Formats: sequence, C-alpha cells, structure tokens
Amino acid sequence: MADLISPGSSPDRRPILVVDFDGTVYRDDDPVRFYAEHAAATLPAPARARMLELFEAYLAGGVAAAASADDEAAAAVLRSSVDAWGAAAGLGALHGVDNPALEAAFAACRAFMLTPQCAVAAVPALVEAFEKLRGDGRVRIVLATNSPAEGLAPLLDRLGVTGLFDEVFPGAAKPEGLRRWIAARLAQRPAGELFSLGDHYFNEIEPAMAVGGRAGYIDRFGRADGPATVTAAAVEDVLPGVLAWAHAAGN
Repeated sequence: MADLISPGSSPDRRPILVVDFDGTVYRDDDPVRFYAEHAAATLPAPARARMLELFEAYLAGGVAAAASADDEAAAAVLRSSVDAWGAAAGLGALHGVDNPALEAAFAACRAFMLTPQCAVAAVPALVEAFEKLRGDGRVRIVLATNSPAEGLAPLLDRLGVTGLFDEVFPGAAKPEGLRRWIAARLAQRPAGELFSLGDHYFNEIEPAMAVGGRAGYIDRFGRADGPATVTAAAVEDVLPGVLAWAHAAGN
C-alpha cells in the first residue's frame, strides 16, 4: 500500500508521472453531482432549482451551456468553469452559497464516495496502464490532489488504486503548490523526465508545460485552454502518449 508521505520526499531518480485524482483516476459524475446538490440544499427552492439546472447543462455540454443561461452572470460562470467542480462551486457562489457551505458540501461528498450508494470507479484503461508501468518499474507514479489527506486513503482503497502509486501528495494546493513541487523535482534533472496528467489545464497541465515538462490534457469539455504534449477528450486517448513518454524517459 502506498503511503501518504511528505511532498518534500525524493526517494529515487526515476522519471516522474504526476497524476490528478478527480476527473482523471475516475470520471463518474455521481460525486460532483452530490457536491452540487448538497451545496444547493442551503438555497431557497427557486434558486436551488435554477442552480442545479445550470449545473446539469454544464455536465451535458460544458462551456456551451453558457448559451442556456438567462443572465450574463450565470453565463460568465459557466464559460469560466474549467471543470464540473468549478462549475458547481461557481454557480453555488453566484446563487448565494457561502464558502463554509461549499466546504461542508465537499466533505460530505468525500464521505458519500466511500458508500455503496455512490457510483464511482477508477477508469479501467488507466488502471491497466498504470499496472503495466508499475510492473516495468521505469517511472515513479505520484498522485497529486488538492484534497486533504483525511479520508483519502480509504477512498483510494475503495477504488482499488492504492497500489498504483509510489507516492500520494494530498493538499497539493494546485496550481502554485504543484509548481513548487515540480521545481523541486526538476532542480537537477531534465524537464522531460516529468509528465503531468490531468483534466484541469491551469492546475495540472500548465505547471508542467511552463518549465518544459510533458503533460497529458484530458479536455472533456472541449475548452482547449492551452498546449499540451497530448490532448484528448477521454483519458483512454491520452494514455498512449503517457506510455510512449514512459518508454522513452525510462530508458
């Protein structure tokens, strides 16, 4: 079982694959839908219904959902939302959900994800690819998430992915925290020895690309927020690029 260890640790010199969690290791919408619904529960009925209507439109159509908004403020939130979590938080704030309520909704969501009622599973193709990489031993696989350490280990166990990671970096404070983490890892090695995989361009892709690293951008909502080594709407179509990098960097 991988340990939750300090981001300052540097146990080996293998090339590093740093991986996002939400929207990357799994992509089911049950968790983020629960988050949105829990946050919206604090609102009056009309505002709650409108918030959730806009949120479902985002899940279905991404930034194109802005066209269905009946006011510019809602449209602006949808256009600026990089992922579904951001859309839920932004729409919640727009409709009057305060930060403590959003934080409580996220904590409740993480608890919900540990229950059988939550339909969530790791992406099979990602699990298969990472099992191959772990078997080859050519790269070090690190899970980096903004989620706190509390409750994360049992969630990884529930998804059956604990053994896929050499290191887990919780509370990563992306993007700035990941920038610092990457800088420390690349202090005395070529930038091409790091690959970042994720679905949030500014949190996970840009920090690697900015220093000459490699990155795989899962652009589910067609945002095209910037360049990456490989970009696709689904992780299955990004993984060949990950494996090609691992083969080249690990030799």
